[in-house]
Amino acid sequence: MREAIIVENLKKRFGNKVVHNGVSFTVYDGEIFVIMGPSGTGKSVLLKQIARLIIPDEGRIKVYDFDVINLKEEELERFRETLTYVFQSGALFDSYPVWYNVAFYLIEKKGVKERVAREKASYYLSLLGLSGTEDLFPSELSGGMRKRVAVARALCMNPKCILFDEPTSGLDPVMTAIFDRLILRLRSEFNKTCVVVSHDVTSAFRIADRIAILFNGRVVEVGTPEEIRNSKNPVVKQFINGEPEGPITEALEREDG
Repeated sequence: MREAIIVENLKKRFGNKVVHNGVSFTVYDGEIFVIMGPSGTGKSVLLKQIARLIIPDEGRIKVYDFDVINLKEEELERFRETLTYVFQSGALFDSYPVWYNVAFYLIEKKGVKERVAREKASYYLSLLGLSGTEDLFPSELSGGMRKRVAVARALCMNPKCILFDEPTSGLDPVMTAIFDRLILRLRSEFNKTCVVVSHDVTSAFRIADRIAILFNGRVVEVGTPEEIRNSKNPVVKQFINGEPEGPITEALEREDG
């Protein structure tokens, strides 16, 4: 299988706080790769480093043919078209209607005429069950709809890879299942590589080809949902089963103490 993302020995600290201390893993082309771990382990920071929104202190990140940390200025636009980031909140522009949010990159960066861009936006919105929302504003949408608009915007750029930061956060179980089905469609129908940061164990087991568990600055285990479910690693077992006692709790107590 072709390697889509390679992360090697990634290190990042903010002041005295060590967030990552040698994170390494590989994501393969067309895979749904879910990153999980306790709160405060730097899952979102990791995703932002892959997207080059934050620069790591040490290590290597390769996304397809791009050396992310050492990207040249002239490579940035091609990189942004290869990999897009869907923020937890959707990060839509409140002052623009839905269609312009979806087509924003085409109009502002690629110089596509508004009529053509709107047609493309309408097409992707229709694929996500959002026909008729083109002229609404983000404030008029539900949380789940805003998240789908953000995915439509990502699709409009036709990337190879989409990064999702807690995509089901704030959604009820039914909407979570619908969004999970959407991510599965992105792989099966659109052949997108998806990297998902999540705290939702049920959702992760439903969509993931493989899951990485992040703890104490490192990836402690990578495996299929079945392998993670049957793991003997005490960190993985405590996290997956939601147990109140174990190495995760002990680490938190040491920090507080």
